[in-house]
Amino acid sequence: MIGEYIAWVFSTFIKPFHEEILAIATVIIAIYTVVLARVARRQTKDTRILQRAYLSVLPGGIHILNDRMTGVAHIEIHNGGNLPATRTKWFIDHSLETHGDWDVGKIDVRLARTGGNAVSPKTTMRQGGPAITIGPDDVRHQDGLFLYVWGAVTYRDGFRKRRFTRFCHRYNCANFTHDPQLGAVAIDAMHARYHHLGNDAN
Repeated sequence: MIGEYIAWVFSTFIKPFHEEILAIATVIIAIYTVVLARVARRQTKDTRILQRAYLSVLPGGIHILNDRMTGVAHIEIHNGGNLPATRTKWFIDHSLETHGDWDVGKIDVRLARTGGNAVSPKTTMRQGGPAITIGPDDVRHQDGLFLYVWGAVTYRDGFRKRRFTRFCHRYNCANFTHDPQLGAVAIDAMHARYHHLGNDAN
């Protein structure tokens, strides 16, 4: 009985419309395939966002060299992502300005040519900039003087995509401290501030 009923349903409702049913099924399969492809692309994009390398540039302080009259600004390039940052290059510059809202302008990331290092996930690479002359006059006239340390870092994010990070750190020269043993001055990284201009990334 059941077999006969199934045969009757098939011959009455399915067989006469098998072409239409096949067409509808083909459309449904095509839609399902498109949806799956979009989900897969979205998952791939999300995976890259979560796993890629992210480089940030932290202030490293101003340190005195052995000649006691020359300083160097340090930065700390930190990878907060989950993949190594490769082909990491950088440049660092500085400027002494008499006002705290100085505009560094658009930092040209093409100037980042030094290096080529890899920065592993959750690690920090320390680098120094060009020499800063620190003479007695700089110490005496430190009130109202700001030292800006700025530049850019470029790298590959683990998925062969080129990324950059621009940075601009501001040091108030009123925070220069004198070291009696060295006869020189320095600014600790704790006194650095991220300037409201010049910091961005892609």
